[in-house]
Amino acid sequence: MNSLKLNSRYSLHFKNYTEELYKALIKECNYNLLNLSTLNTLLDDESLTSVSNRTMKAIKDQKIFSVLGYFPTISVELRNRGWVEKRDPYRPPINYLQYLKSPPYMVNWVESPPLISPMNEYEGAIERLKSLQSWSILKNKRSDFIFVTRKRLINWSSLSKFTCVSQMTRHIFCTKDGLAQCLESYKNAETNLMFPRCHYIRTEADSDAFVEDYITTALVSTLKIIVKSIENNKNMFTADGNIPYKLIDFVKRCVLKFLNKQKAGNTETDIWKFNSQKEVWNEFMIHYKKLTIDSNAKFNQEYTNELELDVYAKCKYLLEEVKIYCPQHYIDGITNTWIIKPTSNCSGHGIILSRDLQMIKQKIPKSDISRNNYILQKYIERPLLVYTCKIDLRQWFLVTNMNPVVVWMYKEGYVRFCTNSFSMGNMHESIHLSNVRLQIRYRKIRNSQVPAECMWDYRELQNHLRNIGQEYVWDELIFPGMSESIYAVLQAATDTSFYRDNTFQLYGADFLITDNFIPYLIEINSIPGLNPSTSVIANLVPMLLGDIIKVTVDYKNNTNADTGLFVKVVPEKWKPTSAAAVDSGNPFNSSAAGTANYHTPFTFDYHRRLVSLRLHRYNVYKFAQ
Repeated sequence: MNSLKLNSRYSLHFKNYTEELYKALIKECNYNLLNLSTLNTLLDDESLTSVSNRTMKAIKDQKIFSVLGYFPTISVELRNRGWVEKRDPYRPPINYLQYLKSPPYMVNWVESPPLISPMNEYEGAIERLKSLQSWSILKNKRSDFIFVTRKRLINWSSLSKFTCVSQMTRHIFCTKDGLAQCLESYKNAETNLMFPRCHYIRTEADSDAFVEDYITTALVSTLKIIVKSIENNKNMFTADGNIPYKLIDFVKRCVLKFLNKQKAGNTETDIWKFNSQKEVWNEFMIHYKKLTIDSNAKFNQEYTNELELDVYAKCKYLLEEVKIYCPQHYIDGITNTWIIKPTSNCSGHGIILSRDLQMIKQKIPKSDISRNNYILQKYIERPLLVYTCKIDLRQWFLVTNMNPVVVWMYKEGYVRFCTNSFSMGNMHESIHLSNVRLQIRYRKIRNSQVPAECMWDYRELQNHLRNIGQEYVWDELIFPGMSESIYAVLQAATDTSFYRDNTFQLYGADFLITDNFIPYLIEINSIPGLNPSTSVIANLVPMLLGDIIKVTVDYKNNTNADTGLFVKVVPEKWKPTSAAAVDSGNPFNSSAAGTANYHTPFTFDYHRRLVSLRLHRYNVYKFAQ
């Protein structure tokens, strides 16, 4: 079945899509609960022979498939290619009787959208009889292709090496702590991999590293506040100011110390002497907090033009120098906000935003198997806003090999909106966390310009970008940037992944776009969220599933085959321009403890050119406003 035709059948609108899908699901439930013996419906001899011959031919051609879970589109696509499904009639993909008794909204949480079938009751009964006949032949035969999104459903011990299966055996990058540790060596390097720096607190040394990062960020933020205020013609000096002028000198001395350490390659770990000089740092934090929350904060020094020029010149110089050694300075903003994520939760549950060092330290004790563990990730304080609201992107990608890495990016996906206008002065979850199951609570009180389901598809975002004069950034920055980051993650994970031949997997990556159109990878999900919780997802997923078959079946047999909206990431585009080695210990391989592994940073002239191009266009755009 052509994926475009399938998609056109799914022109569902948010006002009616739940009702339409529910009708389709109930129809399917009824057909599968029919008592065939009471219908006096049997396959005639010709039909029995036809089904048996088709099944035997599929065995010979190695075209037997199984679907573990509810993915009717996969079944339709494979049957249309001459494959035969091995389907156990006693193990249905969903509990049909339960869904018959469920309210309509429950259809939003099935694994993938139901198919709107034109079959009548008689045709449905005939299809079940054909399936039963095939099962009688196939029940002791192996499947050649298994589609499943939950690894636990696979019996790995009995799985034939010739069976193609849609689950990889291990992928550490799909856990919050695994991804952070996998990319630990890249967090302070200038690479094409855009990933907010993380801290996974396992030891006292990890805690100290976070404190150093936190303090450094606060010092640099102070410079930003001073420079930005003066550039905006805001007077920061008065004789009765509420912040001591000596703070500026203190910050300049500390930043110079940081720069000297970086330039000299000093490996000193306790640069700020936080534990032995807590009073000094507590005083600094009090004044720094005033600067971030009090718009009237001023330094207690009589204003003169010469003073202002001198302070500006020195702070501006230091700020430009710091940028060389702090690749993520742009996303840091000025409030030093960090996002605290439980490693075991999903869908936004348990996430906390905080800028208070003591609160963070209390929340994040060293890792312990007896309690929740957390990842600290630098919050991106300068996100791209649409209608004043924060958005993020769910990008699907398909991995068909890990040795070497072969990855396919999908050219469609969905854009999730936060319901209320962005502000770093308000930490409410409706403003900062875009997870679907979380934002659904706030749809009725959303910003009036935000779509009803708090979601767009990529085409709608691209239209918006064109409307604001940024028609090039999707093709030149955002999509290539996401592709580069995904490829870099997979390359970084090759040493910790166990790859089985005849394996592929669909993943869902979450990206946040900065206000200068650079995509930052937030996390990767092994179960990529195909349930039709919105009409946007309900429209996209059947097309996506159809295109997966195009890549994993059609393209596998014919490299000239149509791959739908999947585009292959070509490794030649990611050749590094230099071979600088980065030390990266592998925390997941106990046999490698105490040894050093090395990765080459993924640094590309192509990426730098795009960033420069984007910065130019962004500045023009801002000036025009």
